[in-house]
Amino acid sequence: MTTHRRGFGALLGGAALTLFATGTQAQGLTEVRFVLDWAWQAMHGPFLIAQDRGYFEEQGLRVRIDRGFGSGDTLNKVAARSYDMGFAEGAGLFRFNNENPNDRVVTVLVINNQSPTGAIFLNRSGIEGPADLIGRSVSCTQGEATFLVWPAVAAANDLDPDGINCVFVESNLRDAMVIQGSAEATFGFVTTTALNMYNAGVSLDDIGYFTFADFGVAPYSSGIQVRADFAAANPDVVRGFVAATVKGMIAMFEDPEYGIGLLQAQEPLVNAEVEIARWRLAEELAILTPAVIEHGVGHVDPERFVSAGTAVARAFGVDAEIVLEDYYRGDFLPPVEDRQLPESVKARLAAD
Repeated sequence: MTTHRRGFGALLGGAALTLFATGTQAQGLTEVRFVLDWAWQAMHGPFLIAQDRGYFEEQGLRVRIDRGFGSGDTLNKVAARSYDMGFAEGAGLFRFNNENPNDRVVTVLVINNQSPTGAIFLNRSGIEGPADLIGRSVSCTQGEATFLVWPAVAAANDLDPDGINCVFVESNLRDAMVIQGSAEATFGFVTTTALNMYNAGVSLDDIGYFTFADFGVAPYSSGIQVRADFAAANPDVVRGFVAATVKGMIAMFEDPEYGIGLLQAQEPLVNAEVEIARWRLAEELAILTPAVIEHGVGHVDPERFVSAGTAVARAFGVDAEIVLEDYYRGDFLPPVEDRQLPESVKARLAAD
């Protein structure tokens, strides 16, 4: 498969946005502490919509949303009960739960039906797929899932996982290493890294990427994470949070400018044009997959979950059998009819 280059220019458009103030919260609601995966970005728009439109309140919840500092940090905070729930990459659970069996965390809603994790680089590098990384310098973050899953990608493509030259840096420095020429590629979420590079002044025409899903490693990705014992003790809270989030997602599909307006109100420094592009790229690569279009938001195929999860677990050095219920609970989802994409969204996708 060739490098993706086509979508960036079309994703950026000068949409005029209206700023929205978040709604006031009623009294007598169950408090929920919720932490994101990273600094405020377009992916967090559905949560802001759910808050602004009262979807959480409809479920009897008052939700405090805090920014995150990486999916691994979010999982640790949820496991430590510092937060009740979090939005984080779910692939890390295959290692985390095996290392922390008494603090097990489970996914209760998959938002990224396919992982946008991959390699991002400048097009002049000539990189098009995993084989082109062999012998190249790649900026990585030690212990992060975007790096740890590389052996599974290498195995799926008959490559030596030690064939790349890893330059280990903190996650906030990976993109700059590529821009400055200190590394030829980096591992990360395409939806984050590519748009961050553009925001740093790199032309969209100069940015290339491929996702690991393009080359045989396609686990389910980011979603709502919660301690297993919290979910068991508070099923109505979890069910209500998931239902409100699904409504927020559908609203974001219908009107992303509205969600980005809320994002700007929350974090005035964000670039609205870039965030609209980030959301559209996330839709394309991760959220609105054929399975979601056909079956609805939050759809999970148990066989795919276990198969892809096993490949990721082996890459993490985990030999235990992957049992679906140890990592994912689908019984908190709203009815399937409440998770279907509106016809207007399907028509837009068909026209793209």
